[in-house]
Amino acid sequence: MKRIAAAVLLLGLLAGCSPAPQAPERTGTEVRHALGTTTAPAHPARVVALGPADVDAALALGVEPVGIGLPLSAEVQPWQRRPGWEPVTLRPTDQGYSTEAIAQLHPDLILAGSDYYIDGEYAALSRLAPTTAFETTPDEEPWQTTTRQVGRALGEPAEADRLVADTERRVREAAAAHPQLAGAEVAVTLGHSPGGLGVIRSAQDVTVRTLTEFGMALSPAAANLPGAAFNAQVSAENLARIDTDVLITAYPNPAVRPQIESLPVFESLDAVRDGGYLPLAQADWPLLRQPGVLSLPYLVDHLLPRIADAARHRR
Repeated sequence: MKRIAAAVLLLGLLAGCSPAPQAPERTGTEVRHALGTTTAPAHPARVVALGPADVDAALALGVEPVGIGLPLSAEVQPWQRRPGWEPVTLRPTDQGYSTEAIAQLHPDLILAGSDYYIDGEYAALSRLAPTTAFETTPDEEPWQTTTRQVGRALGEPAEADRLVADTERRVREAAAAHPQLAGAEVAVTLGHSPGGLGVIRSAQDVTVRTLTEFGMALSPAAANLPGAAFNAQVSAENLARIDTDVLITAYPNPAVRPQIESLPVFESLDAVRDGGYLPLAQADWPLLRQPGVLSLPYLVDHLLPRIADAARHRR
């Protein structure tokens, strides 16, 4: 009887020393998008992020891509820079990014939910590595959608949700701190040449949606311009057609700015005379064109005060 009791005791001690059950190893994650379904690897080590919101989300989730797309600049944006991180930077042509250049990076995951060119690139890129794509429309994908998609692909969906919630809260707080933005009508334009301005006319454009998140509204004058594209060209003699509360004009070529600003029709615009005109250098343009969980807080600190000051002068 004593032997039986000792054996039972020994078994109990051995059971108490058994290692705790291990959590199951994470396997690949399916990510559905408009171009198909991508199975992202469990622990990607060589991520390439082509879309700006993809880069923001990856960095915010602690992943430093080995290569990133730079559609609007030749350098990593200030809000994306990290000590010691020196990714290969990729510049697109009119046809998109070079498949050969991306292949040289040996990616195991390509994040392209906010890549404008992914429609034409997807077939080739998905042969290199699992590749994500937009869920709704290229170049009109909400940054929230891209952030959550990256979170799923990297196995961090809850953290991605938190990033979205924190960023949305930061935007709401900034809008409340600048009440003059509420209801201010805005036209966003691009000055490529002194012959006129390119005007964004689509309410679904990422720049317009970014400004509306702060309480502004797309100017009806811009929204009602003819055409089916997201933008329309307005000649110099017709610039009065887009007069509005706030006129934001980006100048890729700084030499064009004085040529536009010296036009009598431009000088006569209410937005210009009343202080509602905000010229942007090329370095500022990506802040409005590339919303994400890193760029939006940077915009709040570095650009929104200037936009709010322009809105303060509206009639």
